[in-house]
Amino acid sequence: MMPNEWDDFAADWDSNDDVRIYAEKAFDSWTRKAAPLVSNLPDSRILDFGCGTGLLTERLAPLCGQIVAVDTSAQMIAALRRKVIEANAENIVTMQLAVNAETVNESAELAEKFDMIVASSVCSFLPDYEATVGHLAAVIKPAGYFVQWDWLSAMPTDRIQRAFEASGLITHCIEVAFTMKSDGESMPVVMGVGQLPC
Repeated sequence: MMPNEWDDFAADWDSNDDVRIYAEKAFDSWTRKAAPLVSNLPDSRILDFGCGTGLLTERLAPLCGQIVAVDTSAQMIAALRRKVIEANAENIVTMQLAVNAETVNESAELAEKFDMIVASSVCSFLPDYEATVGHLAAVIKPAGYFVQWDWLSAMPTDRIQRAFEASGLITHCIEVAFTMKSDGESMPVVMGVGQLPC
């Protein structure tokens, strides 16, 4: 896979206060809103889509059975792999991978479907958000969930609603989950939770 623009950020990603705070707040909102939806969380299989260096992955891993962390950035995945080895986190699988029609059909890791997919601060950067949500919905187990967090300014709630509907997801909630502060300005983050029907 070709290098991408996110490779250049990988080395300093975890030392960025805003990035760490965003991950903490996303995890907190996940704990309150999404975790209770999974009937057997300790045995669950979760996909962290656009995982970056795994700041959310690391928080989710102790609570689930297996987490598959995917990102298109080789350097982000390399940073996460180093942390996985150092922590001996055996339930984390890392993959440099773009989720599309081809990989959904050909990847063995994606063939085994997921109880939940999380996507933190990635969907608004996708070239085709709506199509990607459709590909992701294809690897969710029946009654499983898709959870995303994005800047509200870049991802209006009606756009999330339309993407969920087009992908066959039932909207569980779309709401502002938390707010980040930057240069004295408040930047709301929207959380969308959709469920695949049984």
